[in-house]
Amino acid sequence: MILASSSRITLDHLARWSTRPTLQQCRTLASDAYFKRPPQTSTTPGPASSTSSSTVPDEATNDTPSNLTPAQKELIDRIIRVDQAGEVGANWIYRGQKLAMQLKGDNKSAAQIEAMWETERHHLATMDLLRKQHNVRPTALYPLWQAMALALGTSTGLMGREAAMACTEAVETVIGEHYDDQLKALKPLIETLSISDPAHPSLPLLRDILTEFRDDELEHLDTAVEEGAQKAPGHALLSAVIELGCKAAIKVCERI
Repeated sequence: MILASSSRITLDHLARWSTRPTLQQCRTLASDAYFKRPPQTSTTPGPASSTSSSTVPDEATNDTPSNLTPAQKELIDRIIRVDQAGEVGANWIYRGQKLAMQLKGDNKSAAQIEAMWETERHHLATMDLLRKQHNVRPTALYPLWQAMALALGTSTGLMGREAAMACTEAVETVIGEHYDDQLKALKPLIETLSISDPAHPSLPLLRDILTEFRDDELEHLDTAVEEGAQKAPGHALLSAVIELGCKAAIKVCERI
């Protein structure tokens, strides 16, 4: 079921991607390289990655580095494994929140959650392809993350719009910080491999994708705060519990 779901996302998300009215339409997307989409054009200024789908060589999305030490390979594996697992969790959180909002008849919130969920579908589709390219085994805890994420999304959604946004705020705070930590860990690896020869092009591309996804998650965090996350009943406690759970999940998925 898991593999079928991932494949469906990979195939289906392209049809919706071109109509997604978010920050992605205001910048060049490094992840476009995996889907052969032409660079987006916009007169609206926005952050841009240092790579674009029109300049990325084919080996960046099809081949893997052959000169990594075991420790370097483990770093890449750990980054991709935990990020793919995180995107699985994000997708099921938003699935649960949207379902809860629909059950409550809050169509406005359901539509807003759907817009953020679409971003996470794209993230998961990209991470699925990165995992296959770099021969990274997925986490063994897929079913557990799906169930826990669905329960978290549904329960906070049923608590109300502000609680759902508080959940998003807490999750995206942890994920944004985690992407920053990964980028810091990846930087010296790329610099080391570039001393004598350019690093394999898949590594700068991975760096730019992590940057892109971090910015997406921070956009979701900003949206959640703007939509009243901090007005949720018991906001401090709710946020602390969710953030602790996210950090624990990251540590587990890095290894298992």
